[in-house]
Amino acid sequence: MIVRQAISIDYPASNAEQAIRAAGEALCQTGACQPEYVQAMVASYREFGPYFVIAPGLAMPHARPEQGAIKAQFSLIRLREPVEFGHAENDPVQVVLGLSATSSDRHIQLIQHIVTLLADENNLHTLMNSRDPEQLYRLMACAV
Repeated sequence: MIVRQAISIDYPASNAEQAIRAAGEALCQTGACQPEYVQAMVASYREFGPYFVIAPGLAMPHARPEQGAIKAQFSLIRLREPVEFGHAENDPVQVVLGLSATSSDRHIQLIQHIVTLLADENNLHTLMNSRDPEQLYRLMACAV
């Protein structure tokens, strides 16, 4: 559910929308979604705010399956500097996990996998701190 090419470390986003676009474009470039899905991710943030900032330092932006999802996949963008998304408790965001899912059921399954992965403190530490894309790939590949 993740490919190595969908992982970027040290991404230079200066705001939340740039970070969301980076996560969406990584999904697009690997064939997980159409370009309009990326725009829908940004539009969702503009309309509903940072509801997808799910833990301290961690955001999981997504759009609805019918807005251009092609297959279930994650992207992982680690920001060079943390960015404010506007979430009262979990800002600033350092890691952006883009999510593409082709159905509501699949969307829920992928989120459950991530929650299970992050329940382990060691996994969370690796996700937030590793500078090794291969290590991050292995961690995420085991999650799904």
